[in-house]
Amino acid sequence: MTRDEKPGESWHFTPSETPYLTEITKERKIRKKFELKEGNFLSTEEVAKVLSVKEEVVRDLIRRRELPALKIGKAYRIIETDLQVFLNERYTPHMKKEAPEDPSD
Repeated sequence: MTRDEKPGESWHFTPSETPYLTEITKERKIRKKFELKEGNFLSTEEVAKVLSVKEEVVRDLIRRRELPALKIGKAYRIIETDLQVFLNERYTPHMKKEAPEDPSD
């Protein structure tokens, strides 16, 4: 510290120097998923209805860790946002049909 600097003025944040802050940021993102609001958690039965599959298919997806879930006793609960991410990752948009090539080109 130079004579003109006051304590704390030369401090700056560098993520590589503070793994604690990086870990806290990750933890906050995880905790944010668990904000309790009505209708935020779905049962395997509800997810099966949304996906038009049997409950066993949903449980298999959970066991294979393809669909994140909370296990409460013998039952699973799926967070709505996790289901949305699951669906978004598997969405295959329709392919646009290309215009037929003009043979005169």
